[in-house]
Amino acid sequence: MRLKAELQVLVVAGLVTEAAALCFSSVTQAATGEVHPFAFGLFCAMTFALVHRWVLADADDAFKTAVLNCHVQLEGTPPHITYIDSTCPRRWYVLLYIFIRPELIDQDVE
Repeated sequence: MRLKAELQVLVVAGLVTEAAALCFSSVTQAATGEVHPFAFGLFCAMTFALVHRWVLADADDAFKTAVLNCHVQLEGTPPHITYIDSTCPRRWYVLLYIFIRPELIDQDVE
């Protein structure tokens, strides 16, 4: 489950990087006529790393907000999730956070 969640984050980061690289390449070629390979590679690497971190931070924020607004209920020590509201805002991010941290899932809840 954790591997699948990490793969989803990497795919999102890769897709955003590809879209940004296409824009970067188009604008740079229109302005200067060529794109230096090092600059292009550096841009792609930095974009990928930043988007990866951005998605994880967004998932963390969405989970904390969902807990504060009672869309997700935690019980026990260590805490386990006992309830996830079906109308939870930013549900994909909340589920991503949970899948990345499988220790939060209560084995009795399906």
